[in-house]
Amino acid sequence: MSKVNKYSAAIIGCGDIGYRFDADWSDDREGALTHFRALKNSDKFEFISVAEKNQETLDLISSHSNISCYENYINMLSEQMPDIISIVTNDESHYKILNDILYIKDYKPKFVFCEKPLALNLDEIESICEKYSEAGIPLQVNYTRRFLNEFIEINKDIDKQNTGRIESVTFYYSRGLVHNASHYIDLALWYFGIPDEVLSFSSKKGITDSDKSVSFILKYNEGPELIFIGLDTGKLSFAEIDIVGTAGRIKFNFKNEIERYEVISNPVFKGYTSLNLESSVPVKFEYALPNAYENIFDVINNKQELHSPAENSIKIFDLINKIRENRI
Repeated sequence: MSKVNKYSAAIIGCGDIGYRFDADWSDDREGALTHFRALKNSDKFEFISVAEKNQETLDLISSHSNISCYENYINMLSEQMPDIISIVTNDESHYKILNDILYIKDYKPKFVFCEKPLALNLDEIESICEKYSEAGIPLQVNYTRRFLNEFIEINKDIDKQNTGRIESVTFYYSRGLVHNASHYIDLALWYFGIPDEVLSFSSKKGITDSDKSVSFILKYNEGPELIFIGLDTGKLSFAEIDIVGTAGRIKFNFKNEIERYEVISNPVFKGYTSLNLESSVPVKFEYALPNAYENIFDVINNKQELHSPAENSIKIFDLINKIRENRI
């Protein structure tokens, strides 16, 4: 069996999803909630360096690993020149970092993986996508559910009409139209395509003053209505998706489980039907990032296509603009 050719990898940003969500995990626990652990445990990448502004975090990483630590990502990339770069910083910084990478002397990465959103507006996203396409650098965005088998199976169920004709889909979310709802807008586009009509009807506090949590409806002439309910829940981890069809129901619940319901005869009212819970399976979010890096490795080796290409963000933000334009 031939030896796997490892690619060097580096992370810019070691906050929650960069490093801290896994800081207390035992080494023998499966999966990863952070880029740090996903790369550290991968047999396909050589994890060589991180860049992070928080000195306390850098000290913590240095105390238990041999990974090179930098405060400045330009210095890190210029000296280390990793094959793979993961951008795991705050939303506002992505556009600048993505641009900076393109202008480091004598350096061209094999792949760039960026946390969502790619940037904060459509113009910036179109600019970045064009530049990376011209440079021949694959660029992927971490819309997590694209890398989870449970959500891939839901897409297959919809395509095969296992739940019959979809009547309605309801999404509950919080913490911003861009920051969090973009995950579910991406799902809507993945599962149902571009909507024919957008209707926005209210907004609440989001993650920032410029990123409100908007409630809106996406309408399809030949399909269902998708209702997005924006909530003001602070840091409460709450999100649900409810897909109701003529032959069943699929629900992603607040416990991070996928529930599947079948249609049965109503046990009380003769001649009517009811929904009966058939199965409930936990979503293994700890496999999203490991799966994403498997996809990256396969893309570099021409074995797969990107699961979440940067160009998808153009469609997402075009829709976000329409939602904001329709907002009351």
